[in-house]
Amino acid sequence: MTDFYPEATMGHGVRQQVGAPIAPTCTTLNIPVPPSVNCMFANKAARGGKPGGRFKTKEYKNWIAEAGWSIREQMTAEGCDPVPGRVLVVIGVERKSLQADIDNRCKAVLDLLVTQKVIEDDRWVTGIALSWMPQGTRRTGMCRVAIMPAVPTSITFHPSPDGATGGWFIEAPQDDTEV
Repeated sequence: MTDFYPEATMGHGVRQQVGAPIAPTCTTLNIPVPPSVNCMFANKAARGGKPGGRFKTKEYKNWIAEAGWSIREQMTAEGCDPVPGRVLVVIGVERKSLQADIDNRCKAVLDLLVTQKVIEDDRWVTGIALSWMPQGTRRTGMCRVAIMPAVPTSITFHPSPDGATGGWFIEAPQDDTEV
């Protein structure tokens, strides 16, 4: 028998066997909404024979500090280990603007997962599911991230009535052990 747990992974729901632990191989994290890739870096002009280049913006540095602290706190509190090897990543970002592009939020999240040692390297990310989520009642601007080993997994997207946001539903991989 399968039950639906609406408060589980990603705040979107996980379907799995009654009595089974919720997504035992899935690490879930809540972090602040990442900046758009357009706001992550700025260009430095060449001056006095010194080469120019790109640098992290103050907005991006501040986000890295805040989101990194949040990840370390959650990983410690939950006793989570890094997810080794090839992984699947599901990202839900609270939507604040209808003008923003969802794909501009992915790079910052993946890079942060690497620097915080949640995953080994973003080259090991086999698949990504990314969506806008409806804003929570607190309107805190959260991003929810689920990381799991790259194993056979079913995932379904359920859009909101207006189609502007939605949520991923993960058919959690089943462990063969009895609970």
